Amino acid sequence: MSIKHFMIINLLTILVILYAIFADYYQEQKSHTAEVILGSLKDDMSEISYLLSKQIVDKKMVRTTRSLLDRAVSNNDFIKAIMILDDQKVLLTTDPRYRKVPDKKNVFLDPDLSAENILLDHVGFEGTIRFYKGKDLQKLTLVFLFDHQEAAAFLNQNSLKFLLYFGLLPGLIILVMWLLMIRYIIKPLERLRQYAYYQSETPSVFNLKELEYIRSSMAQTFSRLDSEQKELFNLARTDSLSGLANRHALNENLKCLIADAARKNYEFAYLFLDLDNFKAVNDALGHNVGDELLQQVAGVISEVLRTNDFVARVGGDEFVIVLHDYESLSEISNILERIQSRLNVPWIIQGHPIKITSSIGIALYPKDAQDMIGLMKSSDIAMYEAKKRGRNQHYFYTEELNVTVQKNIALDKAMRQALEDHEYHLYYQPKVNLLNGDIIGLEALIRWFSPTKGMIMPDQFIPLAEENGFILELGKWVLQEAFRQQKIWQQQGMDLHVSVNVATKQLLDNQFESLLEHLVKETGVDPNKIHLEITEYLFMDQNDKNLNLMKRLRSKGFSISLDDFGTGYSSLSYLKTFPISELKIDKAFVRDYNTPDGAVFLETIVKMGQTLKLQVIAEGVETEAQARYLKKIGCECYQGYLCSKPLPVKELDTFYLKHKSCMLED
Repeated sequence: MSIKHFMIINLLTILVILYAIFADYYQEQKSHTAEVILGSLKDDMSEISYLLSKQIVDKKMVRTTRSLLDRAVSNNDFIKAIMILDDQKVLLTTDPRYRKVPDKKNVFLDPDLSAENILLDHVGFEGTIRFYKGKDLQKLTLVFLFDHQEAAAFLNQNSLKFLLYFGLLPGLIILVMWLLMIRYIIKPLERLRQYAYYQSETPSVFNLKELEYIRSSMAQTFSRLDSEQKELFNLARTDSLSGLANRHALNENLKCLIADAARKNYEFAYLFLDLDNFKAVNDALGHNVGDELLQQVAGVISEVLRTNDFVARVGGDEFVIVLHDYESLSEISNILERIQSRLNVPWIIQGHPIKITSSIGIALYPKDAQDMIGLMKSSDIAMYEAKKRGRNQHYFYTEELNVTVQKNIALDKAMRQALEDHEYHLYYQPKVNLLNGDIIGLEALIRWFSPTKGMIMPDQFIPLAEENGFILELGKWVLQEAFRQQKIWQQQGMDLHVSVNVATKQLLDNQFESLLEHLVKETGVDPNKIHLEITEYLFMDQNDKNLNLMKRLRSKGFSISLDDFGTGYSSLSYLKTFPISELKIDKAFVRDYNTPDGAVFLETIVKMGQTLKLQVIAEGVETEAQARYLKKIGCECYQGYLCSKPLPVKELDTFYLKHKSCMLED
């Protein structure tokens, strides 16, 4: 295949892709416009339903609302008529031509249909007007009839403009690209081919640098071959970004150093340095800024180290330093403190102020390891310990640290095996209404029953599960069991909502929504009976993705409960923005109810919840005095040992029946 044919195929492929992109964009814009129109109609429906509910106190008053409906029709081009129905009877219509009650299927909003199909194919859609006649709740049906002609005209008004873009713009782009390729690539390459074959007159300078480099290199002699080979040898052992030694050079250096240290019986230090939160710099400012920062960091490290010390860049923001010929460990610490103090200053990279710190792990040969792999492993463990202790520090590897790591590894393995062996169980703790003492719901709490260690509480394994990602698999099991049990209780007449704790990593997983939908279908549970308890850490990044996720979950029927309120990123902004329906006050604040600061805090949360129309639940209530105080300040519900500790299913069933019986007797 010739270059010319190859270019033609590529350009035709690009043309097809462009047409596909434009067509997809047009259809997407059309669908988006339809969604906006339908959403506006839904908002109008909600507003008019609300206004009518306030005005109507008797069905005979329906005709007095004619002016309101006429004004709504005149203000919205997409509404042809509005009808008020009492079952199969038309009480009022804004257009006398429409006196017949529309077929139910033509006004039902099928969630599987697109907004465009609904606007163009449906007669309209319906809502409900609720009002009280005395103490009796009355309902009427409000129907919006679509103006299909107006909707179709609005959706297709940009068709000519898009057809112009589709028909001409991609073709012109491809034509220009083809002419440029002929002039700057195909013809110069043909001249280079002739020059390579026939060694004719040297072609004139090319416009493209890459082709000019080829032309220049072809015109040169092989006299530079030896020097180029030497340069390639050095490049293979040098990091191209920082100019430091790379991993290959580090391995060669360590191999020689370990052999020499073993023969002469001396010690050296292997240091693993990692920049703290470097990924955030790359994500926020771009890789070009991150690369320049790495270059300057490499320069600082090289300046601080002594002549006989060795440093290499072995990863994105990871450096290895090898120190020998030192008098004591204090001397190593002094060197590292100088490096970290030099790095812990404000950096200005391409006009951006950056604050960067580092964490360093130290392993000693031969005390901590006798080979390259062992030194890397030990220093890496020590480095992560430095990060756990707050970052911006260095930490020496110890056997105790290794034991801790091995325990975590063993716990990780045991956790995963426990799921296969069915060792996890859900306990349930009641939520109680403070006003009447009724049990209004249950919180599902996981317990691990090990055959060898007995009951293992969540705080011993959940943090590790969140850290290593096992929380996704374990959380799926918890949701499945809680959904299944709620459905069983509902069938038994115990129709209480069940709260399930959901980790932030679970919520942000791309498969979380589809998992919930699958579990709802599998178990038959009503989403309105499920509360998803989240923590405030989700709101550390209040982006549109998180907000849209919460709204979608709420639209599916799930309630969002904010657990441990006040212990994390507490802010009124997310309480107003995110669709939260319940606040849970952390038990630490309930314990301090009888202190001035604690009382003010509790009262503030309760009043704030009432203002925002959120249900407030106090956790960890253990005494009657706490319950009386919470009831006094207007707190609606509580959860804690005052009512019951978390119970397994069978004990919970017995407790619930006994509690219900006692309430009936009272």
